[in-house]
Amino acid sequence: LDAFVERHSELLELERNEEVEQNAKAQERFTLKELENKGLVIKRVSLDSCCTGLYGRRIFKFRAWKRGAPLPANKFASGDIASIVLASDAAREGICSGVVTSITQSVISVAVDNDGDDSLCYDDGRPFHLFKLANDVTFRRLKRTLEKMRKKREIRFSPLIELLFGTTKPTSASEMRNPGNALRYLNENLDASQKEAVQFALSQKEVCIIHGPPGTGKTTTIIEVVLQLVRNGSKVLACAPSNIAVDNLVEKLISYEGSVKVVRLGHPARVLPEIQRHSLDAVLARSDDYIIREDIRKELDSLLSSAKKNSGRNCLSEVGRRRRDLQKELQQRERRSIEMTLRNADVVLSTLTTASDEGPLNCLPQEYFDVAVVDECSQALEVACWMALLRAPKCVLAGDHLQLPPTIVSKRAADGGLSLTLMERLLKLHGNSIMKMLTMQYRMNADIMRWSSDKLYEGKLEAHNSVQHHLLRDMPGVEDNEATSTPLLLIDTAGCGMYELDTVDEDSKGNEGEADLVCIHVENLISSGVKAADIAVISPYNLQVELLRLRLRSKYGDLEIRSVDGFQGREKEAVVMSFVRSNTEGTVGFLAEERRINVAVTRARRHLAIICDSATVSRHPFIESLVDYLMTNGSVQCAREYSADLDGCESLRPSDVKLNQKKVSTKSQKSSHLKKHQKGETTMGAAHKGGRPFQLELKCKDGDQEVNREERVLEEVEKFFASARSVHTFPSTLNSYERRLVHEVAEKFGLLHVSEGDGAERRIILRKQSAQSQVHPRSPRESTPEGSVDTNLTSDGCTGVPNKARKQTEQNAEELNVTSRVSETAEEDPASERIVRNKKEGRRGKAANNTKQDEPGDDFDALIASFVTADNTCAQAQCHEKINTVLLGRGGPCPLCNRGFCFSHALPEVHGCGEAARAAARAAWKKSGTHAPPMKADKKAQVKKALGRKLETLAEKRKKN
Repeated sequence: LDAFVERHSELLELERNEEVEQNAKAQERFTLKELENKGLVIKRVSLDSCCTGLYGRRIFKFRAWKRGAPLPANKFASGDIASIVLASDAAREGICSGVVTSITQSVISVAVDNDGDDSLCYDDGRPFHLFKLANDVTFRRLKRTLEKMRKKREIRFSPLIELLFGTTKPTSASEMRNPGNALRYLNENLDASQKEAVQFALSQKEVCIIHGPPGTGKTTTIIEVVLQLVRNGSKVLACAPSNIAVDNLVEKLISYEGSVKVVRLGHPARVLPEIQRHSLDAVLARSDDYIIREDIRKELDSLLSSAKKNSGRNCLSEVGRRRRDLQKELQQRERRSIEMTLRNADVVLSTLTTASDEGPLNCLPQEYFDVAVVDECSQALEVACWMALLRAPKCVLAGDHLQLPPTIVSKRAADGGLSLTLMERLLKLHGNSIMKMLTMQYRMNADIMRWSSDKLYEGKLEAHNSVQHHLLRDMPGVEDNEATSTPLLLIDTAGCGMYELDTVDEDSKGNEGEADLVCIHVENLISSGVKAADIAVISPYNLQVELLRLRLRSKYGDLEIRSVDGFQGREKEAVVMSFVRSNTEGTVGFLAEERRINVAVTRARRHLAIICDSATVSRHPFIESLVDYLMTNGSVQCAREYSADLDGCESLRPSDVKLNQKKVSTKSQKSSHLKKHQKGETTMGAAHKGGRPFQLELKCKDGDQEVNREERVLEEVEKFFASARSVHTFPSTLNSYERRLVHEVAEKFGLLHVSEGDGAERRIILRKQSAQSQVHPRSPRESTPEGSVDTNLTSDGCTGVPNKARKQTEQNAEELNVTSRVSETAEEDPASERIVRNKKEGRRGKAANNTKQDEPGDDFDALIASFVTADNTCAQAQCHEKINTVLLGRGGPCPLCNRGFCFSHALPEVHGCGEAARAAARAAWKKSGTHAPPMKADKKAQVKKALGRKLETLAEKRKKN
């Protein structure tokens, strides 16, 4: 214990110093305007009012300097520490500091302790700035808790402390009191694993851990444990690290209002409106001496008002003395009322820091409670948990250590052990002997659940029947389409040039291309009938969150856009996530935190869409397994499919984001990247369904590597071509890009190339053509056996991404794997082969002609020569005009016969494709024209009558003239 206290005291100092240092750097580094843009300062506010709050604290309410105007956007929240600074003070030295108790669009309230500067109470209309400071209140409470742990052990033996630090072992099963079947559950809907956990928690003597993976009803189980403890006559202290988690407990407990009396500690402005009635302030307001205490507060407020009017020294001194007397009397009365209220409650709920001796619990004896329950234990510092644990001889801990741990600012402190939670340490110390895991989950579609279950929870999770197959299309008013009928969607940006922003500030990352794709998908869901309130957009990076809010907040006010860390513990019907990272180095940053990915994936109930660069994020093995799972079990789309929609997206960027000028990724660059990739300049990093993503190849960046690959393939094909072997097989380890190279090189050498096998077993077999095939080559359609095309290659450069929008046509398949056009040319013009052969014979001489004329090598040389000649000669019979790929007819081979011609024979009517050209033109004309439906008989009669009347009218006019 002593070593723990010493080490954690040092780690807390490191954490505190880092937090203060970062805050100070921000104050020095940035101007007032930049701090305001970052939300760390609220500029030019005026004091609206001042009143007395709980414990006699002064509550200052500030509003915008311009009356009626809203406060600027900021990052202040209830519980933050704010420094109040005169706007005229260039040194930014605060008059006083306090805790933010509430904040609305127009007013922010700050509670200041009684020993603060009184000059603020006598404000004369000066403007102020509010600076957000590092929170030293929590730090002081944590340090005092460590000292309290040491002293408690010195005073007397504590079984719980000894057990939690490994000095003693947990009570064995034979010694435990097992309520068994005699237990009557208040919640009859508990499943088997939840009931088992409740029984285990009640029977344990010192400690119990309830491990609740996402969606398994951990809080529901904790509520049942608390209710059973209260039924047994125990006094319970229930805590959690955050106000939201505490409010969830209160909300569920008050639904059993007849069975339990509840008091929620904390300032009323920091709890949800539905549970205001059970807050300590609300309960005190209903107590007997409330009127007396309220009269004292009114008198204190009147003294403040009189001090403003009478600014004389003697008057202020008298007012100050009178105020101190009244505050002392108010504190004494409130202390007695608080003690009575807390003793009357069965369950007291608070955040962990509020459970310290500086809060209302100091009115009670140290071990007044029988059991301390800590929900979301895995999200709290261990020292914070001890604030509650020191107040009871038994504890029940609940959480999931495979989700995000508490946020640690200092890397040194985190590496030193501050990030190790109490739950993790106890599981390492005592193992499963003190833990029960919940296994039935009630949130996710089975396909969404399965990856996290297999990777992190040993495959033990089961999806309840009510959620196992539920989809967005099952919701009322939602259309049944591709977007709403798939639980898993991967939109892959690999190879599409959607790189992350290269910002000057490396603290956060953003990706505008992914942000636009998120917007498009969200709009697709909403247009399909999904409500914006049922959708969450999340990202690991705060800058990406800002980019998304700029694009979506004005359109969809009910849409929740949060960071992954801020969305932990929440759920939505549909979750759209942007991974952000896309770079040539393969850097994934703090995406490497496996628990963060677990949280992100397990927030969705019916639909999870992930937008990422698979080539970048797959560099990390854990994320690679997720990408593989999505490609195998979900719908996969290429970002290139959205190019038309992306052109219409508006580029919006926070004003304080500064980019490095060398790597700025603008909208025009993004569009040009997509157009380049559509022309096939890169290969896509996504694999076909069930496959593996291969390494992204960009010719502009990785040209050397690509040339080396081509040289290796060319060298291997040349060796085979020069050998006496007739068949050569390439291994199945080749990726799609390398297989394409093999096909192209084999094509140049005139070899037959066939792809055989499926999936990971696909391999390429090269064969040399027989002598008969050289003299009478087959037509292009016959030269390659059916099915030999590498199905991993598609026309848009993506490798087999399974989506209806990208079907590979028969024509594209032929272009990828057809052998040569020389077959028809050789049949029509056999003289070309004789010309080349005669030239070769002339160079070799008569001796060579007599000795090697019948060897296989000559046949292959002649075949290569015929290929070269055919590719550079007009395909029209009796025409030997030289052509090249640049001046090939009218820009390419004839689209009807797929052969090349010179300019003289380029027209289809000239080289024999006239009838086919006329048929194609007629078909195109029919498609382009508008065809009116045939007129019905009655309509036809009406038109005929109208025409007759018009003719008669015109005839009469001619007669008159």
